[in-house]
Amino acid sequence: MDIAKSLFGNRPHEGYAGKEDYNLSSEPQVKDEGDADLSGLGDNSDGISIKADGVTPTPGGPFSALTPSMWPQDILSKLGQQPDDPNSQPEYRFDEFGFRVEEEDGPEQNSNKLLGIPFVEDPQLQWVAHLEFSHNKEVSDLTWDKVEVRLPRTEKLRSMVHAGIPHSLRPQMWMRLSGALQKKLSSEMSYKDIVKASSNDALVTSKQIEKDLLRTMPANACFSHLDSTGIPRLRRVLRGLAWLYPEIGYCQGTGMVASSLLLLMEEEDAFWMLSTIVEDILPASYYSSTLLGIQADQRVLRNMICNYLPDVDVTLKEHDIELSLITLHWFLTLFASVVHMKILLRIWDLFFF
Repeated sequence: MDIAKSLFGNRPHEGYAGKEDYNLSSEPQVKDEGDADLSGLGDNSDGISIKADGVTPTPGGPFSALTPSMWPQDILSKLGQQPDDPNSQPEYRFDEFGFRVEEEDGPEQNSNKLLGIPFVEDPQLQWVAHLEFSHNKEVSDLTWDKVEVRLPRTEKLRSMVHAGIPHSLRPQMWMRLSGALQKKLSSEMSYKDIVKASSNDALVTSKQIEKDLLRTMPANACFSHLDSTGIPRLRRVLRGLAWLYPEIGYCQGTGMVASSLLLLMEEEDAFWMLSTIVEDILPASYYSSTLLGIQADQRVLRNMICNYLPDVDVTLKEHDIELSLITLHWFLTLFASVVHMKILLRIWDLFFF
């Protein structure tokens, strides 16, 4: 946190707003997006619910798994409009997380595999009961401000996390399981101050980040264009991280992690989650120029394969395959670049525990 305060300036901080500010500022924009055209359409086959105050994804439909402030209203509006030609097909189909889906992608519609199951909310009753009786500070209705900032590790909680955290609870649970909420509340600087301090376009890291913004998650509607909902957020989060940890600066792997977090949680929380990952969860020097931490993990992985998967080890040696050339990027992105989002969520449930 002892960063040179000379970086502070009077430059506006690119419109950062918290969740409450965002909701207030976005309401007029939603109402301006063709109320006359959208009224009376109701639900349609694309899984879009049209309401007077905006377009809301239907559970299990496109964009339904995103945090609400990331919903791309322009795309949702188009998906909600009745096409002139009833036989025409939309240019793109999108999944619950905003990724473009091609017809040949994924399993068959009738598949029972994880990727073939519509992503809808898991039952919360067990989780709510556990939090209410185990972590609620007061005997009253359960609200997040009454739940402990850092949840203690218990066998009961471990078994529940292993079974999967309900999706709507993930942002708050991840913050409490990882220690990110504790870091956020105890920080000497607020996220808004960090955004202001890191908003210098002339910094080398800022230029590097700018080059990679559209390369990070191009198949996702929230990050595919410069005016997409997630791009300014991703820019601010990555700049803030590079400013806060100058010994790390900017690493491409953090961009994939940040964009995945931004799909699921508000910008400020995503920043503190990323900060906690870099500083507290991963080994030291994981994202530094030396990559010492991740190199150590590659050796651990190689030894584990040798000990537990001897047949795989023999095959790798026979074909002279350097495993780290394949797996290094998996670790850099915490598997966000190599597995489907539905699987990634379950991996991260365990990673943050």
